[in-house]
Amino acid sequence: MNVTVIGLGAMGGGMARSLLRSDDVKSVAGFDLNAQVVSKFYEEAKESGKAASANAPEQLTMDRFIDGESTDVVLIVLVNEAQCQTVCFGSDANSCNLESTLRKGSTVIVSSTVTPAWSKRAFSRFAEKEIRFLDCPVSGGPVRALAGTITIMASGEPDDLQAVDPLFQAMGAEIHIVKGGAGMGSTVKTVHQLLAGVHIAVAAEALALAAKAGLDVRQMYEIVKGAAGNSWMFGDRGKRMIEYTGSDSEKVMSSLAIFIKDMDIVYSSAKTLKCPVPIATAALQQFIGGTGLGLDRKDDSQVVKVYEALSGVSVSASASSQSNDPASGNNIGDVWVLPDGTKETIVDCSDECYHHSIISNEYTRVMMAKIPSKNCTQAHRHSKKSIYFFLTEGGIDFDNLVQGSDVVSDRVEFGEVRYAAHSPENPLVHKLTNKASIDEKELIAIDAEILRKPPVTSSDPMIAEHHVLIKTTENCRVYKLTLLPNENATTLYPFFSLQIVLKGSTVQTTMGNGDGALSWEKEQKSGEVEWSSPSMGITIRNTGSTVFEKYIVEWY
Repeated sequence: MNVTVIGLGAMGGGMARSLLRSDDVKSVAGFDLNAQVVSKFYEEAKESGKAASANAPEQLTMDRFIDGESTDVVLIVLVNEAQCQTVCFGSDANSCNLESTLRKGSTVIVSSTVTPAWSKRAFSRFAEKEIRFLDCPVSGGPVRALAGTITIMASGEPDDLQAVDPLFQAMGAEIHIVKGGAGMGSTVKTVHQLLAGVHIAVAAEALALAAKAGLDVRQMYEIVKGAAGNSWMFGDRGKRMIEYTGSDSEKVMSSLAIFIKDMDIVYSSAKTLKCPVPIATAALQQFIGGTGLGLDRKDDSQVVKVYEALSGVSVSASASSQSNDPASGNNIGDVWVLPDGTKETIVDCSDECYHHSIISNEYTRVMMAKIPSKNCTQAHRHSKKSIYFFLTEGGIDFDNLVQGSDVVSDRVEFGEVRYAAHSPENPLVHKLTNKASIDEKELIAIDAEILRKPPVTSSDPMIAEHHVLIKTTENCRVYKLTLLPNENATTLYPFFSLQIVLKGSTVQTTMGNGDGALSWEKEQKSGEVEWSSPSMGITIRNTGSTVFEKYIVEWY
């Protein structure tokens, strides 16, 4: 596909670069009103061999930029609905716009946060021109956009969604197909932004209260990060609130003005639906208060200034007066001075851009890490006992730089299992570099943290047909289940377990016997992960044509 990305900002720039790594993309053109940004992306596209012929730095107007005949997909990642309206349909009869430029059968994907009503109207107008329209808002932040691990909430016609699925796979780690047609993806994003906005405001409220009470706000932040009151927004925005210096050069990841727009969409949508949203409305007022303080263009975390103005305390100043040397520790938020002299702020493993949380409960937190070839992770921290499963076909080489040590070259084979007894007192802080010379060969690992012992356990290892015990640790036993085509096994798992598909196939599962038996068939793919409660009497049969292998990880 030939793709044009309109909007190369914090999110759009990362998404466009993710598309450059996709084998399903022939070319990527990047359009933005910032000429320097366009020029930089053009050079990167040329280097990857995917520069569009029409994509030249001096061509900064859309009527010269988009080749309506050769463009297959236009991805829009702009700030607001008004910008999307202008790009799609123009501001007057003489405007250049996608509606009049694109050929029949091409696709427009809008990933901006817009109202559901606008998405529905856009779908109808493009349909009249036989242009496909998909409503696909996103979430995850600039770091995950660049890593290709964002969350995509996609809605539209099923066939149209299927046609651009390779693009979704290149850009996202979680692709949710929302039923109901265009507009429903934006409806999901509206509900999501309600939570995001409220969490930012309440993070500011909590840290301002801590500062006013004379608490060590950094310690408060660390306590909440590891406790039930934590949220992703608290961890991300709370850190920025604490580290803010007041400099005009402070990096803006997402402006406060954007959340005024997003929370207003929440308010207006709820009003239309006659659904009360009092907490979201209160959060909106705090963001509006930030506008009154002149913070529109500041990072949205600076809504904390509203609370500071009212309470008479400064969260960042309190943190500075209480902090020790940030370069001396191995805690989240500390600065690690690398051997080459560069500095990196240590993040929790779940916040590292290539690690994606897939399961979280009181017994385990499971992350999937996918590190592209020749890429390096951020400095990140593991502080819980963990068991690792490596799933790169053919094995892979990597470099492991551990805090306090030199770089160690390592290699893992497909299906390899490792265990490490990390702890808060003895954490692992490291950076991984995928050394694979083959493009698109990812270092794939599943990291399962062992948080607590479940209420039901087995004292002795399980003995069962087709199962082999391959690893025992102080907290887990790892069994490997292997089924040849048409083989079956009756599973008796009287324990809590993490189940990881190693080699996929089509599997039929049957519960019960006789006329009352319930049976279903599903294709299970390598890397699929599931947390299971104790179970007995379930029969699984490999109905596919390939060997099926699965790890059963017993918690005890």
